[in-house]
Formats: sequence, structure tokens, C-alpha cells
Amino acid sequence: MDKGKIHNLGPYHVIGLVLNTCIGVNLLTLSHSVSKMGYNQWWIPIVLGIIVTLTLFPMVALCKRYPDDTLYRINQKLLGKWLGGFVNALVIVYAILNVTAIHSGYVRLIQTSMLTNQTVTLPLLGLTLVMLYITNGGIKLVARFCLLTFFFTGWTVYYLQWGFQKGGLMHIFPLFNTNFPDFYDALINAFSSMFGYELLLFYYPHVADKERVLRHALIGVWMVVLFYAMILITSVAYFSTWEMEHLIYPILNLFKAVELSFLERIENLGIGLWVFIILSTSTAYLWAARIGLEEFEGYRRAWHILLPATISYFTIRGPIPIQTQQFLYEKITLYLGIGVILWPILLLMIHKLRGRDGGTEA
Repeated sequence: MDKGKIHNLGPYHVIGLVLNTCIGVNLLTLSHSVSKMGYNQWWIPIVLGIIVTLTLFPMVALCKRYPDDTLYRINQKLLGKWLGGFVNALVIVYAILNVTAIHSGYVRLIQTSMLTNQTVTLPLLGLTLVMLYITNGGIKLVARFCLLTFFFTGWTVYYLQWGFQKGGLMHIFPLFNTNFPDFYDALINAFSSMFGYELLLFYYPHVADKERVLRHALIGVWMVVLFYAMILITSVAYFSTWEMEHLIYPILNLFKAVELSFLERIENLGIGLWVFIILSTSTAYLWAARIGLEEFEGYRRAWHILLPATISYFTIRGPIPIQTQQFLYEKITLYLGIGVILWPILLLMIHKLRGRDGGTEA
């Protein structure tokens, strides 16, 4: 699968990777996550888009100084073998936690909505095996799968019109009655829904058009913002503030508003199609974990991809209590993600202080 080529990601691949790695299971709960904003929640994605745009600049600046290196190798060059290896281990943990959080959220959704009398073992096993198959093809196959996912699922925004028709459009006008603590809480809760664009730090060496990679990444980011804003505007028009606060998966209730003569429960169709989005996100993070393990050994082995997937599977199905899992997904993953996003700023400072040229080892 283009394994002999290094610079094999075109502009559409970059846009697809940014777009589909951001839109994961978090979109299903986005309106609930920012419910403290009430009817003002629809402009939260715009704020997130601005923050993401600002943090993309140092990422691309760092990558351009080390065009043939992933974040793992940059860490070792600037921080040395041991400190760089420790930071790389944290990044690998972050990638595995993202895979686990994404799969856990989706299989729990399936269990509560479609398979109420069954365990999540078989759906989770099937999801893991498909993820392994896609990831084994390399980042080019993951990017192609992201593009396929966009065309398979993007058209479902058509069904938002039923939410507008049955809702109150006056709700979408901003009231400016939100205090700063609620705004900050909503921003933190929603920030994980933008995770995925930071993977540019890992697949940048594979990008063919490095000069315009920032433009392509920003196109993907603002497409995400557009989708999120459309979903939240529809949620604000359709739901009351009480419903947004207490419905964990508001988007499924939006699907219930759709009336089609040939299909009764369209939310089941939505859940089925969502597996493409889940896989496009989890495969990208699994690939990031895989190349991190490869960096430790210096060459590729089968366990580099099997170990992260196995850890993810047994974290969900193992003896870890649900409360501990939720803490890992909602707190540890969030803080590690923010750390990875801000990390290039520190590395750029170290690069400047040490006068690195990007080509020598520490």
C-alpha cells in the first residue's frame, strides 16, 4: 500500500485526515458537553476553531524545521535519548487512550441503544480487528479510508432540516447571558472534540506538498467547525435547555425527528454509519502509537501494532471499573492531549536556544 513511497500524502489526504480524525464519538455528545452554555452553545465551535488555528502555526513551524522527522524523533533530537524517550512513552500512552476512549464510547452506545441484552465483546472485537487491518496498510490507507468515510457519512447532514422544521429558530440568536465559569467549562468539555489535528506532527514527513500543508490542515479544521456549528445550531433550535443538559446522545434524538415513509428508525442507520467515523479516528491514533513503538526499537515488528490494540481492548473489557475508565478518558486523555498540542511551542523554544539545524542528533 504505497509502502515504498515516503512523501505519499496529497492535499486531499491531509484534509481528510484532519477532518475525520477530529469528528469521532465526541460529536454524538457535543451538545450535552456544552449544555451549560444553553442556547449560546452554537458559537463554541467557532472559538475552538480559532484556538486550533493558533496552535497549528507552531506545529507546522516545528515540522518545517524537521521535515523528515516525526514528533518522536524530534523529541529525541532536542531532549536527548532518555528524556525524549520518556516524553515519547507519554505520547504513545495518549494515542492508546484515544483509541480506547473512542471504541469504548461507541460500543457503549451500541449496547444501550441496539444490543441491550448483550455484552460489548463481539462488537468490540470486530471493531478492533477492522482497525488492525486498516492500520496495517500504513498512513496512506488510513487517509484513503478517511476520504471514503467523508462520502459515506457527510450526506447525513441533510437530515438536519427536520430539526429546523420542528424547532424554534428564535433560539439560535445569541443571548449573551452566560458567565465566564460556564463558558470555560463548556470550552474544556468540548476541546477533546477537536483532538485529531495534532496527528499532523506524526504524518508530516509523509506529506508531499509541505509548503501548503498549513492551508490544507486549516481547511480540514474549519470544515470540522462548520459541521459542529450546524449540529449545535440544530440542537439549539430543536431541544430545550433541560433536554440538552440531560440527553447524553442528543444527535440520536435529532435523528428521531426525521420522518421517512420507507424507514422507521433512522437513528439505527446513523449508528451503523458512525462506525466509519469511529474507525477513521481510531486507526489514525493506532498508527501514531505504532510508529512510536517502532521508534524505540528502530524497526517494524508485528507486536508494534498488536500491543496497543490489545491494551485498548482489555482496558475496555478487563477488570478496570467504569468509573476509572471514565477518569482516564475524560481527564487523563484531555490533559495529555492539551500537552501534546502545546508541546511544539516548548520544542521551538529549545530549538531556538540550542541553535539546532534539524539535522544532527542530541
